[in-house]
Amino acid sequence: MKAAAIIAAAGAGLRMQSKTRKQYICLAGVPVLARSVKLFLGRPDFDAVIIVIPTGEETEVKALLEPFCPLQELLFVEGGKTRKDSVKNGLTALPAKAGLVCIHDAARPLASAALLEKLLITAAEFGAAVPVIPLSDTVKEIDDEGFITATPPRDKMRLVQTPQVFRRNLIEKAYRQASKFVTDDASLVEMAGFKVKTVPGEQANFKITTSLDLALANQFLKGDLKF
Repeated sequence: MKAAAIIAAAGAGLRMQSKTRKQYICLAGVPVLARSVKLFLGRPDFDAVIIVIPTGEETEVKALLEPFCPLQELLFVEGGKTRKDSVKNGLTALPAKAGLVCIHDAARPLASAALLEKLLITAAEFGAAVPVIPLSDTVKEIDDEGFITATPPRDKMRLVQTPQVFRRNLIEKAYRQASKFVTDDASLVEMAGFKVKTVPGEQANFKITTSLDLALANQFLKGDLKF
């Protein structure tokens, strides 16, 4: 079954507190976005790699990626007001033969090819697959005034990563029915009534959100940090 990737790269990245969008920042000499894109390049099972970018920045993004990625293998689509709108724009650009859709955060540049392979196999079998990692801290639910209202059992909780992989018909139906704000695509698939299978994620596959994350990623790539 052919697959296609949609890379959500239209976010502002405000928590990085940088004048440069976090997906454009260099990580060990390579832009974060280029590292995320390269996960999907050179694979015969992929029909397209779609990058959803900020409006008006196609020239800038192409110049950023050209030294690291073959531009002829990439398709650029402008994003929307929210991540959900941006991914929806990406879905409209899918090639006809793509039966699986991988949706990936541009700011997760350290996901491995082995993880992607597991997700593709699992999604082909179950319809939807996401990588998750266990929590190491206790989780508390709080009210609007900051008081604890519940302590969910930690052994049943997981942190969710990307790429998230779905059969095309599932994710397209989920987006057609989408009406609420969500923080990941699996949530929309769950709301549409489909089950989502989890696979073990990777500790190194963290999202570059702050300057500390960037420093940790640099240390990991230099071999100074192990997970």
